[in-house]
Amino acid sequence: MKCYICGIDAIKKYDWHSLCEKHYRFIQMRKTAKADKKYSPSIYELEKLVPSNMKCADCGKTMHWIDNNNRSDGAVLQHYRDGTLGIVCMACNTKHGMMPGDSYRDTPKDHKLCRTCKTIKPLSDFHTRKDGKKPYPMSKCKKCNLAVHQKWRLANPEKYRESTKRHNDMKQQNIEKYRALDRESYWRRKEQKDAP
Repeated sequence: MKCYICGIDAIKKYDWHSLCEKHYRFIQMRKTAKADKKYSPSIYELEKLVPSNMKCADCGKTMHWIDNNNRSDGAVLQHYRDGTLGIVCMACNTKHGMMPGDSYRDTPKDHKLCRTCKTIKPLSDFHTRKDGKKPYPMSKCKKCNLAVHQKWRLANPEKYRESTKRHNDMKQQNIEKYRALDRESYWRRKEQKDAP
């Protein structure tokens, strides 16, 4: 089956048999814009917004139309607050929603907005989460994260004592493992401290 707009091979997605990935995504963009009560451009207007090399205009990442395994690089219609439109990656679209105006465009590459204190800080001020396929910085900076944990500890002293006791018992059962981790952590911190 061919796409009825451009003639490229169509995909079978949720009962849509006659659209390619790009035009299926365009239909989604238009529906989302309409649902958000924003201007919904025509398919031909969207066609003009597509970058020729499929690179995000804001961060330079290569985008795709449909890939459920990598949502952050998916192409999204962006309504800038100055009234213009663009097609950017999902990651930039998310940053745009969190920051005032179009200021996310001016954020340096190795910096990020802390969602708690609303300040832009270097990535070194964020802990790294490693539970996915690739590590990524957490949404709260180290300082805000510490404040949240301290507040929880004060509000839940019994739970904190139980948690600490469980951790200490686990350390006693695996002494050599935890000693090796402590040594590794010590040398890592020492290297960071000695680095210029």
